Amino acid sequence: MQLKLSDNIRKYRKEMGLTQEELAEAFGVTIGAVSKWENGNNVPDIMTMMELANFYNVSMDELLGYDMSSKKIADMEKIIEDLCHEYRFEEAVAEAKNALVRYPHNFRILYACAEMYFLKYIEGDDDQDRDTAIDLYQKSMEHLSQNTDKQISEYSIRYRIAKLYTKKDPDKALEELHKINYDGCNNSAIASVLMNAGRFKESLNYGTTAMIRLCAEQYGTITNMAMAMAASGRKKDIEKAIELADLNMDLIRHYSIPGKITYFHKLRVIMLILKAWWLSCLHEQEAMEECVKEAWELANLFDQSASGHELSSSTRFYFSEDKAYSFDSTGAGAISGVESMFEDNDSIVTKKNAKYMDNVIKAWNRLKG
Repeated sequence: MQLKLSDNIRKYRKEMGLTQEELAEAFGVTIGAVSKWENGNNVPDIMTMMELANFYNVSMDELLGYDMSSKKIADMEKIIEDLCHEYRFEEAVAEAKNALVRYPHNFRILYACAEMYFLKYIEGDDDQDRDTAIDLYQKSMEHLSQNTDKQISEYSIRYRIAKLYTKKDPDKALEELHKINYDGCNNSAIASVLMNAGRFKESLNYGTTAMIRLCAEQYGTITNMAMAMAASGRKKDIEKAIELADLNMDLIRHYSIPGKITYFHKLRVIMLILKAWWLSCLHEQEAMEECVKEAWELANLFDQSASGHELSSSTRFYFSEDKAYSFDSTGAGAISGVESMFEDNDSIVTKKNAKYMDNVIKAWNRLKG
């Protein structure tokens, strides 16, 4: 059992942004006394340690730095989680209450207990469970500096609080979601709350924005996955990359307005060129040239249509009064976009497959004349 009292007195003081002089003043002792506490030459008496723990808003175990304390906390946390997974909520509540009495200022305990009450509320719809979960989540944020789990953040905690408010207090849920709606990341959740509250016009506005964002993320994610697969140069991986390219083109077909040349056709041109490259890697010359030909014809149609990058007039399911535009790294036109890809092909072509992109460029230039 290793004590780390001196280190922790210094650590928690710094976390509070206090100097040794300010801590000494708060406890009515000399700076020299604080200095001795922190360098391990002296220790506070038991009453002062209790006051320090209360001042730092931590347990005595945490202040003393018992190595066995973290194990106990981890054990309690696991017991609560396991009971939740087994739907044994009454036992989980008993364990949570015991843990909170022992470690009322420990982030891991506060968060684990909040999660337990969150799941219990989802299961039983008890308002008291909801309110308890919200209170514990809020307290856990006061100790977020103790968190070491990269999957947990202030955003994720606030999002859970918003979810808890959704059914009983939609206005409060919206308020919480708007606080953390960074770059529109919560537009879908906001649309859902608005729809359930009967505010359909507002819901459609946020839903439209969320759908456009989702489409862009899907397209980018699938493209990156396809390129990563093809990078190995192995036949089975390149075939899988072609499947992903087809999936992407099918996706944007559903978003595009039928019978109209839209921005989505430019995205199709880009995917056709990538697919042509991968077909060339498989020595499927005829299929590659067909892809390039389709891309060339579609690129010309797009450039002649002057449809531009306005998504509000390109998307089949667009129900917002606000206009939206898309910008990509290939420029305004489809033909110029393809040719900028050719010029910058070092960024997308591995050395192993570089010569096959040359075949695509030659096929394109033959059509261009």
